[in-house]
Amino acid sequence: MNHSLIVVVDDDDAIRSVVCALAHEAAPCATIDEHTSSLHALHEVETGVVDLLITNCHMPDMDGPTLVQKIRGMRNAIPIIMVSGDPDARELGEKAGIDRFVEKSRLNAELGEAIHTVLDCH
Repeated sequence: MNHSLIVVVDDDDAIRSVVCALAHEAAPCATIDEHTSSLHALHEVETGVVDLLITNCHMPDMDGPTLVQKIRGMRNAIPIIMVSGDPDARELGEKAGIDRFVEKSRLNAELGEAIHTVLDCH
């Protein structure tokens, strides 16, 4: 997990801040880039070497499942964790190609373990 690049995208500043803090705690040597826009996150994935994407489901410019589909359409196998409070988001994310899903209410309990699992497997 040393020197990994983790990209976090969520239009909610408070949730994005929590996700970034938990990602830093789980992977202290990682660089964490944060975005409010799915389009900016997609551009970073397209042009860089991203080791993990953590995305929200519902965002204004492009939703999480569409972002995941675009990344998977590029045959990019980076691990992707979706975070959402919407009960339908898990199914939407899994159909799009996410690796893990974490409910917003379970962030503190589950995100760190999810990060360790997907980074260790890739």
